[in-house]
Amino acid sequence: MTARQFEDYHGYTIVHNKSGARLLTGDGSLANPETFKSLDGAKQWIDDRLKDLKGDRRAAHIGTVDGYVDALTTQGPSKHEGKMLAAHAVAPDRRMTPQQLADVAGWKRYSSANTHYGKLGKRFAEQLNLEISEDNNHAWTRTIGEYDDATSEWIMHEELAQAVEQLKIR
Repeated sequence: MTARQFEDYHGYTIVHNKSGARLLTGDGSLANPETFKSLDGAKQWIDDRLKDLKGDRRAAHIGTVDGYVDALTTQGPSKHEGKMLAAHAVAPDRRMTPQQLADVAGWKRYSSANTHYGKLGKRFAEQLNLEISEDNNHAWTRTIGEYDDATSEWIMHEELAQAVEQLKIR
């Protein structure tokens, strides 16, 4: 029996050997019921899926509802990320300050919320091929929402809010 190998590819984990390949989510469950004939076949399915998801975007740095559902399912937000996402999605006009996000997650400083949202945004960007022009937490967080300088609030993208609601993230 050939030993299984694991490879991360655009947010999915591909487990493969000479017999075929399967796609797993972040928690180890199947992301797709199909067994692919090869590692290349699994990668092609992922590439085709991302191409389909990319076509309906309203902006290059914003995913579609289906894209965010896919990313949240395969990436599985951490407990703190889930709390921030859930609160942000139902906040009035989907607006929250970094300190409010930190409070929801149980942190004392807003910098913790910025760091974690930035890391989550980077995972979204990498999995969904979202276009981000800079390499910093503020830029990565633009995959989650837009920053309002006048109020110091992040406004969550409607597409992400719908995905959070659809998956009942709490």
